[in-house]
Amino acid sequence: MKKSDVGGQAVIEGVMMRGTKGLATAVRREDGEISIKCGNVVPITKRYTILNIPFLRGIFVLIDSLKIGMSALNYSSSFFEDTESSKFETWLRKKFGEKSNDVIMGFTMILALIVSIGLFVGIPTGVASLFKRFELSAVGLNLIEAFIRMIILVTYIYGISVLDDIYRVFQYHGAEHKTIFCYEAEERLTVENVKKFSRFHPRCGTNFLFLIMLVSVFIISFTGWGGFFERLLIRIILIPVVSGITYEIIKWLGKSESKIAKAIAYPGLQLQRLTTKEPDNEHIEVAIAALLAAEGLEEEEMTIVELINIGAKTLNEVKIDSARLDAQLLLGKVLDKNKIYIITNKEEKVSNKNKKQYLALIKKRKAKMPIKYILGEGDFMGLDFFLEEGVLIPRSDTEVLVEQVLKMIPENEDLEVCDLCCGSGAIGIALAHYKKNIRVECIDFYAVPEKVTKKNTARNHVEDRVNYIKSDLLEVPINEEKKYNVIVSNPPYIREEEIDSLMQDVKNYEPRSALSGGEDGLLFYRKIVDQSKKVLIKEGILSFEIGYDQGETVKNLMEDNGYQEVKVIKDLSGLDRVVYGKFSY
Repeated sequence: MKKSDVGGQAVIEGVMMRGTKGLATAVRREDGEISIKCGNVVPITKRYTILNIPFLRGIFVLIDSLKIGMSALNYSSSFFEDTESSKFETWLRKKFGEKSNDVIMGFTMILALIVSIGLFVGIPTGVASLFKRFELSAVGLNLIEAFIRMIILVTYIYGISVLDDIYRVFQYHGAEHKTIFCYEAEERLTVENVKKFSRFHPRCGTNFLFLIMLVSVFIISFTGWGGFFERLLIRIILIPVVSGITYEIIKWLGKSESKIAKAIAYPGLQLQRLTTKEPDNEHIEVAIAALLAAEGLEEEEMTIVELINIGAKTLNEVKIDSARLDAQLLLGKVLDKNKIYIITNKEEKVSNKNKKQYLALIKKRKAKMPIKYILGEGDFMGLDFFLEEGVLIPRSDTEVLVEQVLKMIPENEDLEVCDLCCGSGAIGIALAHYKKNIRVECIDFYAVPEKVTKKNTARNHVEDRVNYIKSDLLEVPINEEKKYNVIVSNPPYIREEEIDSLMQDVKNYEPRSALSGGEDGLLFYRKIVDQSKKVLIKEGILSFEIGYDQGETVKNLMEDNGYQEVKVIKDLSGLDRVVYGKFSY
């Protein structure tokens, strides 16, 4: 086990570490990124060697640590300030300028000290004095005082630990301990390695609190049991002595493996069950970043297979069935390599820059963002399409619609085809790719589908035969008196009340405008059937994708509006998927 003097503390959404190269505070911002502030802070005992005398240095180290800790807390809180400054803070800034933060920090430390003395010194000694009537010795009264102080401390810690924000701070506290243990064991600082270690560390400030109480009982027992204010004054005066002795014990506990050391540390370690909580991956990542910066170390590069394992495990935690495949595809995107390369070069090292990009993509997928949105592409009908949020992701079910329309288009006739509600343009572009004699107009109403369709038109080299029109359904073609041989459409057809019950990756990411078909799911079918009669030639074809339970309803709707030979086609699962018919004047 490597001996080190690395220490730290949890802050708001982060960890502060103090190492051989300085002090580093790492904070997880609201956007998920980690910000690190580094500084070359020289310990007070090195700045003033006279203060480095054993048993004297403890109080000065404690004050210095409190000051550094408050500074780290201020830095971390600066990322989450969303309230206006109070009048008092505004006055301080006007009065003290750049030093206002130091003034506020000093004032806070003094106030915290006064409250702590009242809570952990004044109340315990006051309550303990009530037992004097039982003619107990000074030692007995001091033991009662220590017991009361311990109850107050444990109750206080337990009380604040149930608060969500404090619970997260305690998780970062656990991550700090685990990371230091991993570093001291000279293992690679990875999330998986850090997880294996205990969150209970003998050099923790929680141990310091317990040992202060233990030492104070011993020291104060020699001072007798005078009046309340006499006792209060003695306890305040003895704080430097108690702190000095406790500091030396803590330093010894951190270096010793003896049974005595373990016995002394045991109660404090058990108290850490309250002040530390098991961290998750994100907490550990922050702690690792802080320690590496504090020790001046570069993050070690990981191999392809290590990153794939991390990604797959992360995605498995949220029950993504294709976890390993998704992890491979996402790393392939970052490295610009295909899946075969990822599988056959698993021991290749990945730069930390690429690792960071990869883990960011894994985080998106963990939040159930569809993999095709993250990759920015997907396949449909054997073609590659550019995709982004704002257009519906083409499904294999829709290929049934395209294949049916391809069967109905003669090989050598020049036809005008309309892909209505085109989204990514996948249907119209696929038709144009496989039928070289047709011209296609892709119609949609929103900006993203226009951008995506135009990109996909160029990507699949059909610019000469595929055109985009911005229109609210068929309004523009009607106004321009256009005529089509075929209208094909995959309109929104999900009932409004059903959208919230869809899978997370659908309802949270895919455009609602491409999903909701109104109250009964038939809103767009009614509009399109009615408008189509004004732009279809005689015997022109109207073909829809439909929901599994809409076949007969849409068929009847088309027949009621003059369509003949209306048929319902099932998909490979045996569910209604396509309705088509010929328009007759």
